[in-house]
Amino acid sequence: MSRLTLLLLLSALTALGQNPLEIDFSVTQLREDFAGENENWTYMTTVENLYMPDKGDLFMHRNNPNSAYAFVTKWPQELTEFSIISRLKLGPAESADQTIGIICLVQRDGKGAVVAEFNKYKQFRVKQLVGSYYRYVSGDAENKGWEKSALLRGKEEYNDLELRVSLPQVDLYINGKFALSFDVPDYTPGQMGLLIGPDTKAKADYFYVSTSNQEKERLAAVAENTGEVTSTVEVIAKLRYELEMKSRSLNECETERRKAVSVLEERVGKLNVENDRLMVQNRQLAEFRDEVLVDIDEDAFLTVARSLKEEIIRSQKLESQLQVYRDSLKLTHEKYGKLKLALLDKSIKKAEQEKAERDKQESVSTKKEIEAELTDAKMKKEQEEWERQQREKTATKAAMKKEIAEPVPAVNEVKSAVLAPAKPTPLTIPVRRASKKTD
Repeated sequence: MSRLTLLLLLSALTALGQNPLEIDFSVTQLREDFAGENENWTYMTTVENLYMPDKGDLFMHRNNPNSAYAFVTKWPQELTEFSIISRLKLGPAESADQTIGIICLVQRDGKGAVVAEFNKYKQFRVKQLVGSYYRYVSGDAENKGWEKSALLRGKEEYNDLELRVSLPQVDLYINGKFALSFDVPDYTPGQMGLLIGPDTKAKADYFYVSTSNQEKERLAAVAENTGEVTSTVEVIAKLRYELEMKSRSLNECETERRKAVSVLEERVGKLNVENDRLMVQNRQLAEFRDEVLVDIDEDAFLTVARSLKEEIIRSQKLESQLQVYRDSLKLTHEKYGKLKLALLDKSIKKAEQEKAERDKQESVSTKKEIEAELTDAKMKKEQEEWERQQREKTATKAAMKKEIAEPVPAVNEVKSAVLAPAKPTPLTIPVRRASKKTD
C-alpha cells in the first residue's frame, strides 16, 4: 500500500474516537440579537450581497450562483476556548442547493477556517479550509461532505448550530445534540461569523459567543501585560500548551496509525478470501474444460462460441430497444398527463365564463322585473288619484245641480241668505282620463 493511500486513510480517521469537550462556557463575550445596526458587522447592499437587520433578524441574500460569502464580525477577540451558537433558517428561493452555517477560526493569512453548515435536505456538513481548497471533515468526497441527520428540522425552519472550541478540538452540536468532533492542529484564534452559500436567502435570529472563566482570566492577564515583555509564567504556559498540543497530536497520530493498520489488515484479509474464491472457481473451470470440452471438436466449439456471442449481442440490442420503448412510453404518459391538465383547465375556464354570463343575464332580468313592478305601482297610484279626483268632481257637480233645482226663497230667507256668508262653490274642472303607459 502506498504512502499516499495511508495518509488519506489517516486523514479520514481524524474525527473518530473523539470525546466531547466538557467545559463550562458561562461567560458571555458577544450577544447579537440583530435588533439594529452596530459596529460589530459590516452591513451592505450590493448587486451580489444584501445583509441587513429586519424585524429582529439578520436578513441575508447571496445573489451569486457560483461562490459562497463569509459574513464575519469586526469584533476583536483572541479566544482559544469559546462557544458559538446561532439560530439559522433558509428562506424560499429558486435554487434547491441553498446552504447556511457558521464560520470560525478564520486564520490571519486567509488559508484556514472551520465551517459547519446545513441545507434543505436535513443534511449537515463540516469542512476545513486548507490553503485555497476545502477538506471535508464529515461525510466523504463523493457526497461533498454532506451527511443526513435526524437532528435537523425541516426546510424553512430554524436550526440551532453550535461550535464548541478548545484548540485544537472542535465539537459540533445541532439543536442541542452532539453531532461531530474533530481537531484542527496548529490553528490560532481567528475571526468568526456566518457563511452563506451561492444563490441563497437566509435569516439569523441571533449570534452568541461565550467562553470559560479560565479563558476570561487568561485574556485579562494578556490585556494587563500588553506592551510589556512576556513574563516567564506566560512563556512556560505557552510552551506547556505547545508541548501538550504536540503530545496530543503524536498520540492521535499513533491512534490513527493503529486504526489505519487495522483497516488495511481487514482489507488484506478480504482480498485473501477473494483470491481463494477465484482460485476455487479457476480450478472448477479447469476441471470442466478437461472433463467436458476434451471431446468437442475445435470447429464445433468455435461455432457454439460465436453463436453464444451473437446471442449475447442480440440480447443487449433488444434490451437497449426495450429501454428506448420504456422511455418513449414514459414520455407519452407525461404528455398525456399534461394534456389532461390542459383540457381540465380549459373546461374549468369555460364553465366559469358560462356561469358569469348566466349570472349577468339573471341580474339584468331581475333588474327589469323590479323596474316593471315599480312602474306598475306608480301607474296604479296615479290611476287611484285620478279616480279620487273624478269622484270629487262628480260630487261637486251634483251639489251644484241640487242648488239650481231648489225654489226661490222668501224675502226673509233672502235676507238671511244675504246676511249669511256664501258657501264656496267649486269651479268646473275639465275631465281627463288616465291612460296606462306601455313598455
